[in-house]
Amino acid sequence: MDVTTIIGAEDFILSQNRDSEPEDPFARQCFVELIQSLIFMSNVFVAHPTMLSPSEDDFGARPRLLRSLMSAGILTPLRLRNGDGANAVAESEALRILRGPEGTHSIVEFVRQAAALDDYASTPSGSLGRRIVDWSDFQDRNVRTSGNHEQRISTSDGIEDDAFGDWARSAGGFFAGTFEEVMAIGTTRHLMAVLARGVKYEAKASVAGVAYQAHPMRRDFLLTLNLHWQGAQDALVYEVIKAVRGVYESLADSAGLSSEHRLKLLELELPLLGGRLWSSSDTGQLSDGAWIDFVVQRISEYREDSLELREAVETCVSQEDYLRIARDIDGARQRLLERLGLQAVNMSPLERELVDGVASVAEAWPGVPKVSGLWVGARMVSSRLKPGNPVQRFLYREFLNAWKRTGH
Repeated sequence: MDVTTIIGAEDFILSQNRDSEPEDPFARQCFVELIQSLIFMSNVFVAHPTMLSPSEDDFGARPRLLRSLMSAGILTPLRLRNGDGANAVAESEALRILRGPEGTHSIVEFVRQAAALDDYASTPSGSLGRRIVDWSDFQDRNVRTSGNHEQRISTSDGIEDDAFGDWARSAGGFFAGTFEEVMAIGTTRHLMAVLARGVKYEAKASVAGVAYQAHPMRRDFLLTLNLHWQGAQDALVYEVIKAVRGVYESLADSAGLSSEHRLKLLELELPLLGGRLWSSSDTGQLSDGAWIDFVVQRISEYREDSLELREAVETCVSQEDYLRIARDIDGARQRLLERLGLQAVNMSPLERELVDGVASVAEAWPGVPKVSGLWVGARMVSSRLKPGNPVQRFLYREFLNAWKRTGH
């Protein structure tokens, strides 16, 4: 991951403690992606913008969330030991593409897509152009300040003194008019530096043999640029994560309007879906620094709880593995639908016999008893047939607990 994502996640965490809206328009998304990465991946690294083998101190004192995560051993600096030559080759290829027609076309497409998305935005504040402006303002006020960004990049303009920085400065002037069509940002060189930094991080990730999860704003550009270096980027792991999130989507589809708001609360309650790791009674009691350490401790505890799920995800490296874990997730989803009362129970012959064999049960129409309590009883029988493998047990327990916290 990059520092920018962690800065956004920190803004969301602090806003919760202060009972206020986050300043970073990408804050909640950054928090969701950070939490999910820490749940699903055993090793999560943070890239330094200028150093190949940084120490923890080289990142500076801020963001505090980064320092706390590193102190807890949850997040470690990405270090390319003895990878100088390979990294130089990867960065050289990235720069070639960035400087060439692919790079120019990608930036133009990035702007065009932003404008197209903005046309469909329900509110001006939700538009990508507006969010980029607000994000840039947030960076100016909180990040490109003493003790933060300048400790990682110490140049006078906060842009790297390397080939990527030179490209950003040049592109900032060249594309100034283009970006004015979607945002009145004044200068674009810092935005170009952010995009170029994402390209650089992807090159580093390829050398290290790890996947790179870019900041949400960088991601669209990187996907458009379509830079695919050789590396251990396991697309199936992403499919598994989407399948877990699909448990929530399927529940929402089955629940209909009657439970729509409770299911939205479920998403906010369940860490697997990027939900909080704290309750409202926890907030407002601690200083910012103590609150961040408190949340990091909760993250650490949840990583322990989700160990079996993480191990299952890590073994998912082939299509067969993916199908097996998807089957397990489907099984847990079916149990949850029945247990939460969102879908009728498919009763076994024994359960059907128990219900139909009660002479006092009148039928509203053939096969459907008026006494719903017996159906509830059958559902309870079904719910006792606990899922048998670690993935199902974990999903089942987490969703049920989160459902209860929404006020059931």
